Amino acid sequence: MRDTTWRSGRCLGLLLAGLWLGPTAWGRLPEGYTLQLQARTNLLGNASGAYNLEPGNLLAGSHQVPITKDGQVAFRLALTPEGPNALWWGRDGQGRRIYLLPELGEDARASDPGLNSRGDLAFAVTGASRTADNGLYLLNAQSPDEVRIVREPTGASNWESLKLNEAGQLGFRASFNFVGKGYVVLTPQEKGWAVTYLAREKSLDGESPYEYLYSPTMNGLGQMAGVGDLSPASGEWFQELRIFRLDGTSTLVAQTRGREPSSPFFRFASVAPALNDHGQVAFLAWDKQADGRTPVGVYLWDGKALRKLARNGEGDIKEVEFFPPDLNDDGLVVFRAIDSAGRRAVWVGDGEVLKRVVSEHDIVRSDLGPARIDQETPSNPVFGGSVSINADGDVSVVAGLAPPDDDQEEWGTAVFVAHAEYPPTEPDGGSDGGSGGEADAGPDGGPGEPSDGGGGSDGGSEGAPDSGVDGGSTGDSDGGADGGSTGEADGGADGGSTGEADGGADGGSTRPDSGAPGGPVPEVPGGDGDDSGCGCQSTSPAAAWPWLLLGLTWMGLRQRGRRSLR
Repeated sequence: MRDTTWRSGRCLGLLLAGLWLGPTAWGRLPEGYTLQLQARTNLLGNASGAYNLEPGNLLAGSHQVPITKDGQVAFRLALTPEGPNALWWGRDGQGRRIYLLPELGEDARASDPGLNSRGDLAFAVTGASRTADNGLYLLNAQSPDEVRIVREPTGASNWESLKLNEAGQLGFRASFNFVGKGYVVLTPQEKGWAVTYLAREKSLDGESPYEYLYSPTMNGLGQMAGVGDLSPASGEWFQELRIFRLDGTSTLVAQTRGREPSSPFFRFASVAPALNDHGQVAFLAWDKQADGRTPVGVYLWDGKALRKLARNGEGDIKEVEFFPPDLNDDGLVVFRAIDSAGRRAVWVGDGEVLKRVVSEHDIVRSDLGPARIDQETPSNPVFGGSVSINADGDVSVVAGLAPPDDDQEEWGTAVFVAHAEYPPTEPDGGSDGGSGGEADAGPDGGPGEPSDGGGGSDGGSEGAPDSGVDGGSTGDSDGGADGGSTGEADGGADGGSTGEADGGADGGSTRPDSGAPGGPVPEVPGGDGDDSGCGCQSTSPAAAWPWLLLGLTWMGLRQRGRRSLR
């Protein structure tokens, strides 16, 4: 691969100003968030029941809930009353289980889904009794019974860190029967798929510099960002983080001090980075201080420079948790971290300001009335899996719930959309609530993390039903574990196995005037008797010149567009 750099020039400078400065200068942090309950899972027999699905349908121990611009969300149910994994999809507080995996063998399971605004969903199936039943399963929420199975690239045995973008491209890390891994993008063509390898390990390509490739992510342009080991670790880590493109070029974002002594980074976390369509990257990494400590931080590369969003022991952050961050095109980064008081929380930042989205012990609205984000056992993590952010700054969050005055009563696990609220930007404008929107869960399976790594592992008891939202066992066969050292589930794979935690609880608050949690949503015909709404496809401005010349107008239209989605 070759490293590309922009050459100087007046026009090119203006183009870069539009691409890099536009989102950062015009993007704003929300003033606050309003939580809306989408679904609530619960164990069979719990008196509090469930919401928008039947009791006994439980989430995986570690998971990801993608969210589109118009608020569609989807998630995998790792345990169902029938046995096989299932898929849930919905929007605006309504939705149902739309797909149940066929009987493919007791070890068959699905990955977390990818989702776009057309209601297209994709997920990987592995562990089926018949090899021919493994592959990438594609369907649409409007007609979930019409399933297409893709088995590209040839020879792949697992498809990890799966992403589906608005162009219908599929990006993932493919495994080849434990021989090696590669970053792959499938681009739809009239009669099939164009298969493009963006990076491969040495075991698959002798000319590759990479000993090991960690969980990647893909953006809306079919580009992927990921970390690779260039040499085995021996006191230092020899890693680089790159953006890989379909044309074979790549851009170096950052590298560890084993590669570059002046680097601030000792090691990159093995969870997937985040990549937006402007080429900005958010990631977790350690730096090594003079006293030998290696605090974990959350960083944003804005295309020109690195910004630190949070680091262990600084400000309100006690400990960053090891779950992938997410990033939208406005440069807003969302991640999980424990605050200085020991409470888990979801945070959003832009490199200058850091705000909470929601915290442990918050009181929210639910289908059962006021509820508290909590767990019956303090050591059990109250939040589940990774968090995702969409174009409008809305965030998908999974949390355990309990009654406000009794954390020993389980109300199951709730899936929320935290709707972003913005101040008015026009004389006649009301507050802008944002609208629903779009990520890979769990740590990667690479070599073990440093012991002072920031405590991000979700410590629910392994495999214990309802033991806490993140309580699933790590390194499951479902995840296509990376074969690295202990304690890490694969970032693109599914983290939990049987008995995966479904941290009991209830649901979040609805938007003002939305009525019951979720509010009305257009019915959708669908398998499994489910209905939910489907929003229109949306795209963000792609040209740099309109941003430079019509920035203020663009922002005004953007705010009106958001309100029109409400």
